[in-house]
Amino acid sequence: MAVRTDLASPIGKWLRGAFVKTYGKEPVQIRMMGGTVPTGAMVGALKIPFVIVPLVNADNNQHSANENMRLGNYIDGVQSLTGILTEPFPAK
Repeated sequence: MAVRTDLASPIGKWLRGAFVKTYGKEPVQIRMMGGTVPTGAMVGALKIPFVIVPLVNADNNQHSANENMRLGNYIDGVQSLTGILTEPFPAK
């Protein structure tokens, strides 16, 4: 089951705000995630929105013998995750 979260939804706005606070500028938002990530069943069962924040470089060759990750992406990823995890989600 495929799922999609609107970038203008509350969780999208919260995530964008966390990145603005972390990096001091608007993030580039590109809807291009796909693959065999089994999120559809989880979203359907829990009835909650979700987002995926990829941290890898575009040429990382996921799940192949030469999978890789640039050190800069790792460092940026730690900073991104810290920003996300320390940004409170607004109460309803």
